[in-house]
Amino acid sequence: MSEGTKEYATLNRLKPATSFVSTSLSEPVRLRIGKQGLTAAAPQTIPQLFRDCCRRFPHSPALAYERYNSKNGANTNNPWTTTSYAEYERNVETAALALLHIGLTENSNVCVLAHNCPEWYYVQFGALLVGAVVSGIYLTSSPEAVKHALEASAAMVCVVGDATQLAKVCAVRTELPLLRAVILLEESFEDNLRADGGYYLWSDLMGLSFDSQLRQELLLKEKQIAANQCALLIFTSGTTGLPKVVMLSHDAIVSNIKFCYATVGPFRKEPGVTMSYLPLNHVAAQLFEVLMPLLCGDCVYFADRDALKGKLIKNLQIAQPTRLFGVPRVYEKIQEELLVAEANSSYLWRLLSSWAKRVLLKSYFCNADGLEPKRTLSYICASLIVRKFKTQVGLGQCAYLWAGGAPLSAQAKKYFLSMDIPVADMFGASEAGGAMTITRNYCHLESSGRVMLGIKLKIDKPNEQGQGEICLRGRCVMMGYLNNEEKTHECIDSDGWMHSGDVGRLSTDGCLHITGRIKDIVITAGGENIPPLYIENLIKAELPCVSNALVVGDKRKFLVVLLTLKTDIDNATGLPLDILHLDTVSWLKSLDINHTRLSEVLNIPAFTPSFDYKGSVIKPDQKVVAAVEAGLTRANKNALSRAQKVQKFALLPHDFTVPTGELGPTLKSRRAFICEKYADIIEELYKEGSRLLS
Repeated sequence: MSEGTKEYATLNRLKPATSFVSTSLSEPVRLRIGKQGLTAAAPQTIPQLFRDCCRRFPHSPALAYERYNSKNGANTNNPWTTTSYAEYERNVETAALALLHIGLTENSNVCVLAHNCPEWYYVQFGALLVGAVVSGIYLTSSPEAVKHALEASAAMVCVVGDATQLAKVCAVRTELPLLRAVILLEESFEDNLRADGGYYLWSDLMGLSFDSQLRQELLLKEKQIAANQCALLIFTSGTTGLPKVVMLSHDAIVSNIKFCYATVGPFRKEPGVTMSYLPLNHVAAQLFEVLMPLLCGDCVYFADRDALKGKLIKNLQIAQPTRLFGVPRVYEKIQEELLVAEANSSYLWRLLSSWAKRVLLKSYFCNADGLEPKRTLSYICASLIVRKFKTQVGLGQCAYLWAGGAPLSAQAKKYFLSMDIPVADMFGASEAGGAMTITRNYCHLESSGRVMLGIKLKIDKPNEQGQGEICLRGRCVMMGYLNNEEKTHECIDSDGWMHSGDVGRLSTDGCLHITGRIKDIVITAGGENIPPLYIENLIKAELPCVSNALVVGDKRKFLVVLLTLKTDIDNATGLPLDILHLDTVSWLKSLDINHTRLSEVLNIPAFTPSFDYKGSVIKPDQKVVAAVEAGLTRANKNALSRAQKVQKFALLPHDFTVPTGELGPTLKSRRAFICEKYADIIEELYKEGSRLLS
């Protein structure tokens, strides 16, 4: 590292600012620095964090990856490539020089539309060294959605992974006057694009020689970066309209990962292993797969592009991560593999594992003070027995597992504890800079843990049950929504409290229980405000065959629910299959029904992409109807009031997926879309004549 860089690492320069909020990339913010403890830590930029890690672990592996063969759509048989932190730093500096060379300026945006790969990391940290900001776009975005993202984020440079993504940008580039350059990571250009000065190949840029003048310019720009200026742009889910653009400062991001680190407790002293597989345009992937590894010098393994389409376990087995973050559906896949591994073991092993699971569960519940189990001799023996299954799914070395994006069910948490795999639930938001709460013990399996150290949390305007909007305040709160002052001030009030839009309550010991979202609150014809998420979770707990439950009842006399039975998903397309999931098959067998396909259960044609459900009459077996009604009746017994009891249900013709529109890119249900798509089914439920549940 040069002397100039060492000098820069000692600076904690802040740019002058007059407000705690900002909606402009060129306008820094004031920081809410505390007087003592974590909140009083000196501000740090992401480049400072990066440089510090590279200096501490120069010879340690930083990135591990296989080269993707774009011609046959599979990884090559070449051995894994490992990049040290010293090489990582050099590659980032070269990327920064290349970005300067093509005209990138400070406070401008570099947008990435590519699969997870080392080049994404080089581009991101290279752009940050220049003083620019970084954003990402979901790979499934249409050309129109790509245009909105590039336009809304005022992107000057767009980095695309392959020809498929390049075509989307080419289709809309003439409508984007601010977009100066497009960089292609893989393959090569058509001749007509190569002749255009605004298109570049990554390999060409990284092969250039840069003079000392450009290197001095980069050093000067790096010195001028301040912790209170914008670093990352994160797009909201956009389930109720066009996505908003969240602005996160260097300080907000660095503070969040440090607060999380301090809350969880000291990690292992030696560097660990993290796997990069979640979309990097999401705040959780940024925190846990890009930035948190810099605190400990972790090695980041890049998963197969199809990791979330059926190859996750294979990737876990290769990477052997010591830390893992996943959304609930990821853990559901892992649980399925564990159950298969148990079922395929010998009779003796099944007996031993049954005993071990009871012992392990008891050991975790015996310790109310933390995540660690009570380490008795029985615990040690039990953990050795289940270790076989943990190793089979690639979690033999994993000491820290977090779940976020949506609540992980209490049943799933309980199962993982019984397998000596403690998964800590988290609650967060892009506007909060990432995580807000984290599980620190398992006294409440249905909670999302306590607020992290360094963050203040309150329930705003609680009702009689203590439920209200979840608000927080601290250094990790966003700067604002880019170019949207109205929405910014709706989200962050004059006292600095960020209003999350989520509804929840705090238990007496400070654990947060999320009950829904304000925009999703159902207001019945009788005027009662009902959080549907709580009811939906009750239903899924009683009916393990149900994949999705969506409560409906806005301005209605009573509640009804739309249900989907669990089916397999096509790994290539993401579309629902007609093949029933093992959970559904087992549930049907308990009813003496031996169906293996959804079409058989519902007496309708099998789903296809052109499937017109409106032309089909769903007539499930009466045994199925009776069993679902029994499950709903059990769930209704735990309802908080009579108005919160579900009175009718309908089974839908296929499971919810992203391609069919019911799920957003973060796998959350798009409530308004679902209600519109299945409006005829909903209306049928509210017709007079059919009986109500008791």
